[in-house]
Amino acid sequence: MVVETGQAHTVALLKLGRGASLNQFMNSSSAMLYTRAAKITDRGPWRGGRNRYPVRTVRSGPKVCPPISYNTNISRNVLARIYFLAAFAVLTPLVAWNGFVQQLNSSCHDLLFRIRGPAVSVTVPGIAIIAIDDQTASRYGPLPLNRITLARGLDALSSLPPRVLVVDLLLSESTSADQDSALASSLSRFPSLVLGAALENEPTVQANWILPLPAFRASARLGHVHAQPDPDGVARSVLLAKAGRKLRLWALAFEAARLSLQSEKPLESRDSLQLGPARIPASDVEDRLMLVNYAGPEATFPRYSFSSLIEGLVPPERLRNKIVLIGVTAQGSGDRLFTPFSEGQGMSGVEIHANILRTILDQSFLVPIGVTVQCAGYALLVAVCLIAVRYLSGIRLILSLAVVALSIPFFSLLAFGKGNLWPVASLLAVFSMTAASAVAMEYAGVSLALRRAEDRRKDYARRVQSIAHEIKTPLTAIQGSSEMISEACVSEGKRIEVAGLIHKESKRLSTIIQTFLDVERMAAGGLEIQKRSVPLAPLCEEVVERASLLAVRKRIVLHTHIPPLTVAADADLLSFALYNLLTNAIKYSPKGTAIQVTATSAKAAVSISVADQGYGIAPEERTRIFQKFYRLKRDRESQEPGSGIGLALVREIVDQHGGRIVVENQPGGGSRFTMVLPQ
Repeated sequence: MVVETGQAHTVALLKLGRGASLNQFMNSSSAMLYTRAAKITDRGPWRGGRNRYPVRTVRSGPKVCPPISYNTNISRNVLARIYFLAAFAVLTPLVAWNGFVQQLNSSCHDLLFRIRGPAVSVTVPGIAIIAIDDQTASRYGPLPLNRITLARGLDALSSLPPRVLVVDLLLSESTSADQDSALASSLSRFPSLVLGAALENEPTVQANWILPLPAFRASARLGHVHAQPDPDGVARSVLLAKAGRKLRLWALAFEAARLSLQSEKPLESRDSLQLGPARIPASDVEDRLMLVNYAGPEATFPRYSFSSLIEGLVPPERLRNKIVLIGVTAQGSGDRLFTPFSEGQGMSGVEIHANILRTILDQSFLVPIGVTVQCAGYALLVAVCLIAVRYLSGIRLILSLAVVALSIPFFSLLAFGKGNLWPVASLLAVFSMTAASAVAMEYAGVSLALRRAEDRRKDYARRVQSIAHEIKTPLTAIQGSSEMISEACVSEGKRIEVAGLIHKESKRLSTIIQTFLDVERMAAGGLEIQKRSVPLAPLCEEVVERASLLAVRKRIVLHTHIPPLTVAADADLLSFALYNLLTNAIKYSPKGTAIQVTATSAKAAVSISVADQGYGIAPEERTRIFQKFYRLKRDRESQEPGSGIGLALVREIVDQHGGRIVVENQPGGGSRFTMVLPQ
């Protein structure tokens, strides 16, 4: 009957040290193993004590070892994605809402206007522009026109008549009495009249208004003529209300819409204006800013020269019962601004007012999506990128990311047709950053996985080489003994002796293999610890006593200072870890030196230290010495045998106890290993 000791070999690992070979381990720990094996009876496993290490009786058949599980790093991948999402939660506002990207958003909106082209509108035919153009200036004098000439044109227009007349001219200065009187008389003929006003160049509420003369505005409504150009000089919006000293005026086109809709004072709320049936999305927070939905480029609205009006060349039906705007369109007049449709030349101010009027009357308002919806869109893009990168690769990944990138402007154009403005550039910027980062992260993950696989392959090769080296010694002994026992000249007594040697070496071989598997299971977390309150002084004394024989051989003195402390730990594993550190210190210390074993308590933790007077450890090596099968170059070149397993197991034991291990060099030479464990 062959006796095997399952997990009992974990206790036997107490004899391993840094650089100690498994062969030496067997020589130094066989007594402990045999002591446990001796407790086996024919009834089955020994049930005494804590029953921590069950012993199995194997009667026949091969031994089946439990599978060794390895960490698949799933939790690390999840944590990496959580960190990725957290980083994007911080970076997204910086990417989506910085000044440069916002300017790109505006440029993308301009591009959407050009892709859409002229809008289909029922209001555009009902609006007409009387242009004081270059032809008028060449025939009736330089600008500004003589007010007698203006009166002639207005008299001709009053006979049609229009539904609403909007005069985009500043009539604030007096001329001769005859001219002012003639113009005032002509203006009085229009019951629905809107005259332009402007603020002086003072960006405060105390700025003075430039108003038409009292004779002109007697029967007219006043509206400000200011557009609201963006920092790049493109007029994309208008402030529907502007306030100056003692007066708040609505925009010129807004007043024209009031007259056209026969609406009284608009109903103001925090988020909008109600003008008759039209609910205008102009927030009080943004000073009643309204985006202009341009119907098209310059000359989209019906336009007639002021000179043709004076000369009676404009058919009456072209202007009758329409909203007529009079303004300057002549080149060099200065009344031009760039718009989303502009290409090298700005749009005249009167045409911009016509577009504002058309936006209100058609109720074709442009509304940017809110911040909450934007954040949801950014989160959706991040999720799509992560999913695509996680489950796709190669050409399929490239095509899927390209489809997502192209869908952003496509759906933005569809939304634009419905009056919703998407931040195209912000969406593309967040998507590009997310896609690039996600691809880079997954590539780094794949590269890391490949490196880990290669490291595992090399590690496995080292382990196989190490175990093969350890197995070689008992195999050689068994082979030589079997050859000797087969010779005819060997006496019966010698045969019995050789048979006993073969039996001993076979058990030794089995133990080496089992020990190797136990080492692997411990590193993989397969051996659980069982904590209890352990007095440190007796445990340390027992470890020092077992190591004293090794110390005597090198004339090394062992000093201990262990106060009466207790620690919550697995006594066997803690004993193994301390024994490993102590035997390492003995092995790598010069002869005739001293080793200190001490314990202290502070901040709910116990520190157990082993300090030697050896050669010390370089700072760059202090973390690598805890890697399995890693040995210092100095140790590899020395005659000291070892496999580099011991310190890796010490760190694993300390980690499983929720502690940490610290390595530092002694001031006078040597090194100090300290295990810090929760008390």
